[in-house]
Amino acid sequence: MLGKVLGERYRLKEKLGSGGMADVYLADDLQLGREVAVKVLHPQYAADPAFIQRFRHEAQAAANLNHPNIVNIYDWGNVYDWRNEGDLYYIVMEYVEGRDLKEILRSEGRLLPERAAEIAAEVCAALQFAHRGNLVHRDIKPHNIFITDSGLVKVMDFGIAREGNGGGITQTGMVMGTPQYISPEQAQGLAVDGRSDIYSLGVVLYEMLTGQIPFDDPNPVTITYKQVREDPMPPSVIDPEIPATLEAIVMKAMSKNPANRFQNAQEMKADLLRFLEGMPVSATPVLPEAGLAGTAAAVPAAKSGRRWPWIAAAAALVLVVTAVVLALVLGGGGGKTEVPNLQGMTEAQAKSVLEGLGLQLGEVGYQYIEEEEEEAGIVVSQDPEWGTMLARGEKVNVTVTRELRMPEVVGMSRAEAENALKDAGVSVIEIQNVPVDDEDKANTVLSQSPAAGRLISLNTSVKLEVGVEQKRVAVPEVVGDSRENAEKKLKDAGFQVEVLEEPSSEVEEGYVIRQSPLANQKALEGGVVTIWISTGVEVVEVPDVRTKTEEEAKTILTDADLSYTVIPQDTTNPTEVGKVMDQVPLPGSMVDAGYNVRIFIGRTPD
Repeated sequence: MLGKVLGERYRLKEKLGSGGMADVYLADDLQLGREVAVKVLHPQYAADPAFIQRFRHEAQAAANLNHPNIVNIYDWGNVYDWRNEGDLYYIVMEYVEGRDLKEILRSEGRLLPERAAEIAAEVCAALQFAHRGNLVHRDIKPHNIFITDSGLVKVMDFGIAREGNGGGITQTGMVMGTPQYISPEQAQGLAVDGRSDIYSLGVVLYEMLTGQIPFDDPNPVTITYKQVREDPMPPSVIDPEIPATLEAIVMKAMSKNPANRFQNAQEMKADLLRFLEGMPVSATPVLPEAGLAGTAAAVPAAKSGRRWPWIAAAAALVLVVTAVVLALVLGGGGGKTEVPNLQGMTEAQAKSVLEGLGLQLGEVGYQYIEEEEEEAGIVVSQDPEWGTMLARGEKVNVTVTRELRMPEVVGMSRAEAENALKDAGVSVIEIQNVPVDDEDKANTVLSQSPAAGRLISLNTSVKLEVGVEQKRVAVPEVVGDSRENAEKKLKDAGFQVEVLEEPSSEVEEGYVIRQSPLANQKALEGGVVTIWISTGVEVVEVPDVRTKTEEEAKTILTDADLSYTVIPQDTTNPTEVGKVMDQVPLPGSMVDAGYNVRIFIGRTPD
């Protein structure tokens, strides 16, 4: 993809990152002469007409979010991709330099309460503006909060948001947020509005203050269960120095019931600003909400070596609860079954739950994980979506995470390497031939990118450098030849020619001054031979430096491509001391570039 120009305007020049839906590149806007970030959606999404329709709608909606705390979307479009025989869809965004909040927290640890409140207040400003246009982000997390080098806070990825209570890109078949940050209603597949973003921001503020997220576990099922059923540990339990008023804001934002949260981002921003000004806040400590704190909340944190029994128990509890609820629904469903929320389950768990409800597991697709902390074998999307009513025996298709790592192919022959990659499922293989002197390295893979062991997907572009043995031939003598003859000689001998120019008083204009490699040296066939062509004698006009100081005269002559010689000359006139009294040649004379001009500098007689 690097070097590709999208829409005859955006040249991709560096890959900045990759996610489940898209790759992000740094690109040059060839029309406006500026750098932009281009998000290129993965090709598989272009095959879904409904997805493309939602993509266009959401890109247009997000492009209207012109706010200082939101990364601007400039443009969007599509271009035909001959490799995949389909269209590539892309979004062009503002490129800002800095770091995302997750990287800052990883490298610097938790933030001071005041700084955390400032960042959250600016995020609130962005959300307030977006919510006013009925656009809900649905994936507020530190990864999507960017801190520029100048300290400005910008929220990213509104381009894959959705309209409140409406259809959007993150609909059927898409991951609905990140488990550690999603609201309880998102975790249950219910309708969302701006208050869901407020919950997620509460989690982010919790993390900024404590250095840890309130709910975490290797199993997404367990995290989802906790988001719905457990109350977070108050931040002050982790750090007693956290101000009580700021803790109250966090706990109110993270209320399980949306009605108990801040009802809009403006309310939360106002409380954060009151805290920063040392004033009382509207939020008050919230007690655990009745009916939402499950027995799992009372389970003490297990040591790392004993976590899996608790995870298994939590996952089993989720399956049991799901089955019981759906069984109740079946009692009055007229022979139809409500599709359960399978996201976060393993493939085997999803199959078991579906069969227990009289449904079948349909096609299993795969989404390749791209981060080491992601877990393979987990359901991340389903079709039809949660809550759909199906007749008994109908199928539910799922997408499951899968791990694919780059194999080690350095040292293999080209054919062996290509076969190993194709066996792994990689389809995009770029070969770059590299000349080698050692015949043992010919037709052998010298380097690979990505490196062995790195996580990749089926669409990852793998680059291999393969050794190609080339014979060496003698370079012809072309010094003194005309440019035309020199180029013909070298090309006939199998070389490429690079032509440079420079002035010369010894070689006639248009003829070769020198060459590299030298004549009769052995060089790789097909290599580059550089020749320097004379532009003839360069003539310059001698400037007038009389009455100038010595340093001024030297600078003027040097800038005119002339050299100089300083000659002291006695004078009884004090105004002439240290200045040019005369020069040879006289001003206005035409001389060769580099000519030595003599300047006579006045001095007091001894």
